[in-house]
Amino acid sequence: MLIRTLGSRIKSKSFVLRRLSIKNRLLAAFVITSLLPVVIVSVYSNMKYQASVTNKISAYSMQILDELSQNATRELEQYETLSENIIINPSIQDGLRRFDTMTDYEKNQLKVRIGNEMGQQIFQLGNISNVMILNSSSETFFDLGFELYPSASIQAMLEQTSHSIGNAYWTYLRSSRGTNTIALSRIIYSEDALNKQLGYVIIFIDEKVFSRNIYKFVNLGTGSSIYITDASGMVISSLSEDIPKGSRFAPDEIHAVIDRQFHREGRLATFHANVDKHEYLVGSAYIRSANWFFVGMIPQKFIVSELSEMQRNLVFICLLIVLLSGMISMWIYFTIHSPMRSLLMYAKQIRMGRLVAKAEARSKYPDEMDMLTETIDGMVEQLKRLIAQVQTEQQAKRDAELKMLQAQINPHFLFNTLNSLKWSAMLGGNESVTSGIESLSELLRSTIMVKDEFIPLRAEIENLRHYANIQRIRYGDSFVLHTDVDEELSETLVPKFILQPIVENSILHGVGDDEKRVGITVKATCRNHVLTIRITDDGKGFDMSAVKPKQASRSKLSGLGIANVHERIRLHFGANFGLATTSTVGEGTETVITIPIYRSEGEGEHHV
Repeated sequence: MLIRTLGSRIKSKSFVLRRLSIKNRLLAAFVITSLLPVVIVSVYSNMKYQASVTNKISAYSMQILDELSQNATRELEQYETLSENIIINPSIQDGLRRFDTMTDYEKNQLKVRIGNEMGQQIFQLGNISNVMILNSSSETFFDLGFELYPSASIQAMLEQTSHSIGNAYWTYLRSSRGTNTIALSRIIYSEDALNKQLGYVIIFIDEKVFSRNIYKFVNLGTGSSIYITDASGMVISSLSEDIPKGSRFAPDEIHAVIDRQFHREGRLATFHANVDKHEYLVGSAYIRSANWFFVGMIPQKFIVSELSEMQRNLVFICLLIVLLSGMISMWIYFTIHSPMRSLLMYAKQIRMGRLVAKAEARSKYPDEMDMLTETIDGMVEQLKRLIAQVQTEQQAKRDAELKMLQAQINPHFLFNTLNSLKWSAMLGGNESVTSGIESLSELLRSTIMVKDEFIPLRAEIENLRHYANIQRIRYGDSFVLHTDVDEELSETLVPKFILQPIVENSILHGVGDDEKRVGITVKATCRNHVLTIRITDDGKGFDMSAVKPKQASRSKLSGLGIANVHERIRLHFGANFGLATTSTVGEGTETVITIPIYRSEGEGEHHV
């Protein structure tokens, strides 16, 4: 049911294609059917290949970021170890406890001694830019470098240190001169009383040197970026100027997803993000010691860059397929166009009436066009036969009309002569001759003066009575005529002079030598809009097998025989109508006439 519905819908919409020529339809069909599979396979292969490349790059980038996070963790742990050594240094412990009671000279001597004791450990780590030791009041106790930092930033870092886990707080700081640094701050507690806070130690690491040592020479791909962010999304370290340090970068597009993966899903994975109208594949790794994240951004255009050459090749292949499809479709079109053009010329000749034209010789390998040509040839032959048949029938009709015209005599001469005979018979007292001449006059008047081919059945019966009066002059009372016609059928139109030949036949062949009076009955009935007229007699009858086809009476008054009546009816109304005669020797003869009922001559044309 679904297939049938779909087929009907396609068929109802096919008129749109009929607006295109066959050439354009073939071209479109070949291009679509040949190009569509290539496009579908190409798109599918491109998607699968892109997904495969993306998965491989994702796995590769995650592995690189994990290794970087481990390297960064080991690096940061060295600074935490240095900070622990500073915290437990006896000179620092003693100096912070006595800081308020020491003189300036003692303080300077202490700084020199601390520098000598810790200098080797500090400078062993080449990327340290400064080490600061502050007392509990945030006053500077020891300062190794020469960089100055905004006091507000130092104070904010110290406040965060008090709330840090593990007494270690990592953050980003920018010096007053604009130097980017990574800072580690810790609280210095007294060795004697662990709950007693003596001060703070801050280690400043040059961010530029740190990034160079950890990830500067790591390349995830052309246009890729790697940076470090803290738990709040602030950038700690970056090699790209597009990713500013000390600010939050793409907090909604990148950091929110990383935070959700780490805290809710419990695992980090790659994902796609749109940053500044560019799509990136983003991966991340957790730096445990500092609670930071390594983030890697790989441009999507780099991932699909390997597909560019393949896509160019596919475009070339598609163009080649379009060219080949066009050539093949045009070749096939010409194989259809040539016989179709010949067939069209043949049809034009037929329309112009040149039925003698013949189609060109059919091909050695016949196809649908050849079969169509053969069918049209058959139609032309049938049409020629039908035209010949119509011409024959028209000629027969004209011959019948000519015979009727030949039977007509000059009206004035004939009527004057009959009137003279009529008055002579009346003066002589011969009533029989008078009646016969009067009937003959009326009958000839109906024949000559009435030009209509169709007359009412009432008039045809009246003419039949006049004919019977004329025949009584010759045959006397040897026959009697009875008519039975309903009043409803009296105005029905019938062809003129269709009853006289049949009644004449009954008189000629019905009357025998035994002086038996022959009864002739004419009865008209109607059924299913068909008029049936039965002419029966109880004469001697005749042998049907001995009658020759189309045998006509030679003593007919109207000039029309029984066979002629039959042909006239068939010419007017078709082969389904006419007359049929049956006869039995010693019992009589019956002739049945069937014609359609109509009351105007225009109606009769519909039956032919």
